[in-house]
Parts: sequence; C-alpha cells; structure tokens
Amino acid sequence: MSNFTLKHDGYIGSTSITNSFIRDYMPKAAGEFVKIYIYLLMCLEEKESSLSISDIADVFNNTEKDVIRALKYWEKKGLLELTFDDGELSSLCVTHVSADGSRSYTSTVSTSTGAVQTAPVDAAPQQSAAKYQKRAHSREEIDAFSCRDDFSVTITMAQQYLGRPFTGTEINTLMFFHEELGFPSDLIEYLFDYCTDGGHKDMRYIETVAINWAEQGIKNVAAAKLLNSVYTDKCRKVLSAFGLSGRDPSRSESEWVAKWNLSYGFNTEMILEACNRTMNAIHKPSFDYTDSILQNWKSNKVTTINDLKKLDAQHKSKTKAPARKPASKPAQGNKFNNFPQRDYDWEELENKLINKGLK
Repeated sequence: MSNFTLKHDGYIGSTSITNSFIRDYMPKAAGEFVKIYIYLLMCLEEKESSLSISDIADVFNNTEKDVIRALKYWEKKGLLELTFDDGELSSLCVTHVSADGSRSYTSTVSTSTGAVQTAPVDAAPQQSAAKYQKRAHSREEIDAFSCRDDFSVTITMAQQYLGRPFTGTEINTLMFFHEELGFPSDLIEYLFDYCTDGGHKDMRYIETVAINWAEQGIKNVAAAKLLNSVYTDKCRKVLSAFGLSGRDPSRSESEWVAKWNLSYGFNTEMILEACNRTMNAIHKPSFDYTDSILQNWKSNKVTTINDLKKLDAQHKSKTKAPARKPASKPAQGNKFNNFPQRDYDWEELENKLINKGLK
C-alpha cells in the first residue's frame, strides 16, 4: 500500500491521552484498537513521520486488514475520518477529545504525489481564514443539532448523497455551514446534491465550495443555482476556446471564470475574446495570461468590443513602425579589393611563357 504522511505544527516529546477518551471510549474498545489509535496520536506529535497501513501492521505484528478494521472502528466512533482512493487510504483525520468532551480536529489534505499532509480543519481557505472560523462542538451539541426537526432530514439526505453515515466531524461541518455561513437546511441539501453530482464526495471539497458560495453572498437555493449555471456555462465556453472541451471544468478553472465575470465585470463575449488572444499570442491555454489581458482591459475601462477596438487603434497608432531609412550605399571595398589592383596583358604573358618553353 502507498505511504501517507502525518504532520503536526509542534512537538512536545510526549503523547497526551485525555480522561474523556479513557473514560468514554477505551473501556468498550478492543485492546489492539486502542493501541493503534494511541500510536496514531503519537505519530501526530512528531513533526513529520511517514506511515502506511503495512508499517502500522508491522509495529503491532498484525495484518493490514486488522489495522484497517481498527481505523474503521474509530471512524464509527467519530474519532477518525478516513478517505480511500482505489482501495487505499489516501487521507486520515484524527479527532482529539479534550478533557471536557469537546473536540478539536487535525485533518489531512491529499497532494498530487499521493502523499497526505495534515492541516487544521478549522482553517478556512487562505482568502477566508479571517472571515470564517469553524468551532469544534461538543458531543452534546452535535447530538442536539442532529435531532433538530429542521436538520434531521437534511442530515439524512446528505448522507444519502455521500452514500455513507456521517461521522461526528462531518456533522460538525454541517453545523459550520448553518451557524457560520448562514446556510438554511435546503441550501445545505442542494450543496451536497451539486457537489456529488459532479463526482465530488470529499467533505473538504464540499466545505470549500460552501465557503466560496458564502463569499459570493449566496444564502438561498435560487441564488446558488443561478451562480452555478453561470459558472458552468461560461467555464465550458472558456475550455472550448482553449481547445479543452470534452470534460467538466475544475474548481480552479471555475474560480478564474467567476473572478473575470463577478470581480472584473466582463461578459462572456469579452472573456472569450481574451481567451482567443491568449491562444494567438502564446499558442497554448493559460488562465494566467488571459487574466493579465483582462486586468489590462479593466485598468483601461474597457467593457465592450467597441471599447476594445478603440484601445487597439490607440495601441496601433503608438506602436506604428517609423518610415524606413534609405539603404546605405555598400562599402567600396572588402578584404579582397582593399589592395591596389593590377592590370595584366594576358596575351603578352602567354607569349613570354611560350618563348621560355621553346628555349
């Protein structure tokens, strides 16, 4: 099995086990399960340690299936959150239980190399870290939220979209959507419908989409549908202009198009014109290059094709090539004719050679 990497911001040289874990979770768990969970906590205290399922199995002289069985047990208890990719563990989230029963979280974020690095779940995307903060709720708060009439159906629907029961960590994320982002229950249901319909069932991805919606002022389903239809339609046209048709746009590509449309204020015609000019200039798709074109148009207050024609005419007049100077006369000499030239009487030289030969 592939390796996964566990990281932590600091290292204190010891592993703390809370009384809450000892009192509420340890008595009912198998001894091997407890040892594996504590071992994971120890690994998180290390600044960086590389692990795989087989590594953990070797430490405890267990099979890989035994290790996976232990991890899934703690996931059911709400202390771990696991994500598998093609049957292999690709991400792992550990829930730390404090002495009072409240929870804090350390989540894993998959990288392109297949490794997994940990980062705080509480931290929203960089542009939103100061604006939105996720609070770790206690078990009592999570249970109370789950039993609310207006959200019990929402939780059931969201679980059906993901195809599995929610962990305590995931319900905590739903509470974040409602309390911090201000999403009503029907908007949360549509959020899961929208993400899973695009093949995305990772809660971290769903959370990022929710934060992006909140940043755009989305507070109801109608606004979300309008925004998504705009993004999807525009993104596909941009991909087609770049010669990338035949697939759905990625999240980063959607964010570029949203930026050009919502932040810069350009319509589809202007965005596609910038894409075409990108292809003509560098002969390959580049969202960065297109963004630089649109930034220049925005700074010059260009909003329509007619405005663009005027800007092009101004640019052409400024860069018009000067009249060509008359070509200079060629140099009179070169390395072969810089020496005094001699005139020979070739007939006289021929006669001299003949007479010399006769003699």
